[in-house]
Amino acid sequence: MFNFRSFILFKLIIALLFCLVYTGKAFSLNTDENRPKLVVRVVVEQMRYEMLLRYWERFEEDAGFKKLVGNGVLCKNTKLNYALTERAPGFATLTTGSNPSVHGIVSDYWFNRLSNKTEFSIGDNHYETVGAVEAEEGFAPSNLLAGTLGDELKMLSPKSKVFSVALNPVSSIFGAGSTSDGAYWFEDKTGNWITSSFYRETLPEWVKDFNNKGLQDIYMKRQWETLMPDTTYISSLPDDNNTEEGFLLIYKNHFPYNLSLLKRKSKSYKYLKYTPFGNTYTKDFVHTLIRNEALGNDNHTDLLTVSFSASSYVNDLFGPRSMEMEDLYLRLDSQLEHLVNFLEKHAGKDEFLLVLTSDRGCTDTYEYRKSMKLPARNFKPKQGLSLVKSYLDIVYEKEQWIKSYTKRQLYLDHGLIDQHGYSHSEVEETISNFMVKKSGISYSVRATTLREGNFTEGLNHKLQQSFHPKRSGDVFLGLEAGSIEQSGSTGSSYNYHAHIPLIWYGKGIHSGKVQRQIRLRDIAPTISMLIDIPLPEASNGEPIWELFDAEGKE
Repeated sequence: MFNFRSFILFKLIIALLFCLVYTGKAFSLNTDENRPKLVVRVVVEQMRYEMLLRYWERFEEDAGFKKLVGNGVLCKNTKLNYALTERAPGFATLTTGSNPSVHGIVSDYWFNRLSNKTEFSIGDNHYETVGAVEAEEGFAPSNLLAGTLGDELKMLSPKSKVFSVALNPVSSIFGAGSTSDGAYWFEDKTGNWITSSFYRETLPEWVKDFNNKGLQDIYMKRQWETLMPDTTYISSLPDDNNTEEGFLLIYKNHFPYNLSLLKRKSKSYKYLKYTPFGNTYTKDFVHTLIRNEALGNDNHTDLLTVSFSASSYVNDLFGPRSMEMEDLYLRLDSQLEHLVNFLEKHAGKDEFLLVLTSDRGCTDTYEYRKSMKLPARNFKPKQGLSLVKSYLDIVYEKEQWIKSYTKRQLYLDHGLIDQHGYSHSEVEETISNFMVKKSGISYSVRATTLREGNFTEGLNHKLQQSFHPKRSGDVFLGLEAGSIEQSGSTGSSYNYHAHIPLIWYGKGIHSGKVQRQIRLRDIAPTISMLIDIPLPEASNGEPIWELFDAEGKE
């Protein structure tokens, strides 16, 4: 005889068992064996995507770059979708999964209206450098207004370890975040690795031991010669061409370079950063850190950010088309191979995840563009600033209406404008209309436009993603494509600055390519999903679903 009550009870039991089985299946993704023991973010500074293509035939087969691309996933259209593409915003975006409009690191420097001074993105005098022989300005991630991937990992799994290493302190500190176990960078004076009291009061013994080995002396006794015969560097300009600044301390600017002479003349190890050996020295330190901090040795996923900063320094002196830059990338290819081989032996061949990308790209030199008959202008901000100040004196009154010009942004004196009863928007409009007519200027956009508008695409959208009301200026200036600012400010929304490589390799990653546009801010939430931790608190990036299987997409 059919018993309806028993039938309902049976159905409930089946449903409960189904839920338990399904839940168990869902949470099986969280088990230790499915997560990588170590995540390594490799950042090659100022590497635009075009460099991967230009040097591709010169890279070793199944070694560095080609091994990562051939056995991993290459995202071919990865962009920085904000306007002011510099080092600090790049690393902050990479680690927070949000753009400068959210994390607040709008540029390497910005004008602080309260102190009336230019503020360094990592500057914080509440702390001091640790391990340095000379007193330096205090550094910390205090200006970061959003939590990072590493912060989420540490809060969820306190036994997990988070570290960051770079030649440059900005790269290291923003690569680490606020709850990191350590951030280390290079000291010019001694060539030692140092840190900030924000992280710890003294250097670990293993760091002291590494510094005492004197590897920096070994590298600075070398000659920097081309790795391959000079005649094979066909992807570069001729050596010692007139587009390069070069090492001004020595009598020649072509291979080979006497690094001992550079050390003697500078009385420091500064120029180690401007050679491929700066990357090698970084790799040496990273290997030592991984061993001594036992990264990837247990079931608590660790996170390490490694920045190869020498590419940025070589770009400063020689430009992206130089033989020096090509030689750096040929050597970096080998250094990546050594790093991957080390990770495979230390953590296990299928126990780590490596993500290679860049913080921003770079533009060709003014001289090179002119020689190739490409559009090129040399923008001189002092002249433009002088003209607009004189113009404001005529339109309004003779006052110091502009407090600062920083990173192609004009900061106005708000108190003075209020005192005279003028409209902020009107003064911005007056300046914007004047500046956009100047040679080399492509656009001039008011802060009022960015505050009040809602842009989902185009230039104003990218500017809005770079805009933070407390730190950004009142008028944004943009240069024409190929234009170079004489003051040295870099960064733009053009592809040579915005299009960067992105490669995923290691545990759970199958070979393939992603053609659609990916944004720098998508990397952090993707890693979060892959290692199954909460997304960074202010992240507004989208996980790259192509890296997941069908079940993960659902």
